[in-house]
Amino acid sequence: MSLTLDSLASCWQGLIPATLYTCSRDGIPNAAYLSHIEYVDSNHVALSFQFFNKSRRNVAENPNALVRVLDPDTAQGYALRLRLVRSETAGPIFERMALRIEAIASYSGLKGIFKLLAADIYEVRSIEPVADDVAGAAAREGLGRRGSASDPRFTMRALQDLSVRIHRAACLDDLLDSILAGLDEIFGFSHSMILVPAEEAGVLVMIASRGYPENGVGAEARIGEGIIGVVAEAQKPIRISGLLRALLYAHAVGQRARASGLCPPERIPLPGLASPESQLGIPLLVRGELVGVLCIESEEQYRFHEEDKTSIELLGSYLAIAIQNMQLQERAESAAEEALAAAPEAAPTLPVHPPSRVAARREVTYYTGDELIMVDGEYLIRSLPARILWKLLTVREREGRAEFTNRELRLDKSLNLPEFKDNLESRLLLLRRRLDQKCPDIRLVRRARGRFGLELASEVTLSTRP
Repeated sequence: MSLTLDSLASCWQGLIPATLYTCSRDGIPNAAYLSHIEYVDSNHVALSFQFFNKSRRNVAENPNALVRVLDPDTAQGYALRLRLVRSETAGPIFERMALRIEAIASYSGLKGIFKLLAADIYEVRSIEPVADDVAGAAAREGLGRRGSASDPRFTMRALQDLSVRIHRAACLDDLLDSILAGLDEIFGFSHSMILVPAEEAGVLVMIASRGYPENGVGAEARIGEGIIGVVAEAQKPIRISGLLRALLYAHAVGQRARASGLCPPERIPLPGLASPESQLGIPLLVRGELVGVLCIESEEQYRFHEEDKTSIELLGSYLAIAIQNMQLQERAESAAEEALAAAPEAAPTLPVHPPSRVAARREVTYYTGDELIMVDGEYLIRSLPARILWKLLTVREREGRAEFTNRELRLDKSLNLPEFKDNLESRLLLLRRRLDQKCPDIRLVRRARGRFGLELASEVTLSTRP
């Protein structure tokens, strides 16, 4: 059976660096490692051009080249004999390659520096298997312990099972947990998170996660930074394999920056695996609007396969519609219940004396300039969720009231909710989950659609600072 480019899909993941061999007009050879090879069609591949180097000069003089690749599933090597056709600096092929490189570069603070200059398109004239050698044997040894190709992946049956779980969800809280639990129990993806746009432009905030010791609710990602930020910026899925080296370098850079005082302390770090090898970022889009980003990671090197691409995009569209519909439904039901409550009962008041069971004493400080809340000197949350919590605590202290409605929050001009798509229900969910994680003695408890209570199991002292 003759070899084809379509049968070598695993080789384009970059798990094992490919080697490019070129030769000058004078017959002087040169070998260099490639950061990326992109499949173009059944007869062409694209090689990344990122630096002016000897290989580039050789190809300009002699358009013939040879690329050696290794299949990460079998460690079988292949030699591709190529001939340069053209270079592209724009278009879909260039954009796909640039997006992947930009995502990796952003981890180490090299966004905009370590970038693609061109996608060089080569005609593939022949494909030949190469005899096993030292490199192939070493790769075979390292890859032999990976999960098999029969592991759960994106299949129509799996998507249908996830759909059933989603339809059973009664609220946004249940929906997010059902999505992540389904990814774990149906697909086998045990580490995942969902982020949604924050009210601050250019920021995503994590609203749910699964599989991490620290759930990281409230953690933020900037648009254009890391795989999550780049996915949000490009609004396209990104699959990255062999990620560990890039993340180790990024971690070292981040540690040095924090030691130098360059990183702001009042942020919640995104959770993550200690040794990730594969990451998948999926934009959740509805008619071009970014509803959120789903990020999945794995310690397996080649967890997300090329043949899953269509299913991944389908999954993203379906989850986006489900989340947006639930947000709209909760807001509509909340407004309907509030409208029916024409003569609401008087809100219950708290006793004047302290509660009989005191779990702890909390010092809650609101920093007005940064709009963030610290509890006992530790960062809790910022922006709109912080403003909401501070309002609830101050009203409780001033009026002795423990029951609140979504409607009164929407009417409170001091909270500065956007007039269109305020996503208040999502912000309350974020605040509730963050309190459950860091301050379980301060709780927001759902009473009904559009109503909730503030319950305290500790004495709380409030203070403000600039």
